[in-house]
Amino acid sequence: MAPPQVRRILAAAILSALLLGGTLLAVSLRSPREWLTFLLLGALATAAALGYTLGRYAYGYRGLGEISVFLFFGLLGVQGSAYLQQGACPGAGWLPAAGCGLLAAAVLHINNIRDIESDRRSGKHTPAARLGFARSQTLHSLLLAAAVACYAAYPVSSPAGLIWLAALPLAAAHLRRLYAAATPAAAGRELPAIVRLAFAVNFLFGAGLLLDSLIPA
Repeated sequence: MAPPQVRRILAAAILSALLLGGTLLAVSLRSPREWLTFLLLGALATAAALGYTLGRYAYGYRGLGEISVFLFFGLLGVQGSAYLQQGACPGAGWLPAAGCGLLAAAVLHINNIRDIESDRRSGKHTPAARLGFARSQTLHSLLLAAAVACYAAYPVSSPAGLIWLAALPLAAAHLRRLYAAATPAAAGRELPAIVRLAFAVNFLFGAGLLLDSLIPA
């Protein structure tokens, strides 16, 4: 797309987020302090979205992209949503929040593995470009393993809360294909698979918690 079109789409996305986010805050928050806190968090998230690739000091090209999505797609996204719904951030909620963030980081990492060569040529210092192909495969495995550990550590009261384990074969197949890939470009073809895996784990985990809450202890 041409740059003006990208700017229009970006502006529309930000305005939509502000409108929907403001509506959500209006029906969820109870005090000026809460409003101020979430407005600041929203401003920080917007700045992070813009600063990822825009400007001379875009942090996405300085090895901080995976950390950013871990924080905003994981910790803030999950626990912020929990607070808006429950009025508190449950202690155990940090586990799936971290798991969700790690899966988001894994999605970005596959994207960066695909672009190792082009990123190096253009001076973009992503973790994948710094580590190289083989060690990036290892880092990806560690991200997935840590995510699974976070979800597994979350306490449930019935087997229904563990239905997310049904997504693990997807993870195993994804890793087999990743390690079988001979080039970064071939590994990049796993991007749709890691997106599906992240969706499946989070969807099943949420469904499992809902079922777990409906089953009498």
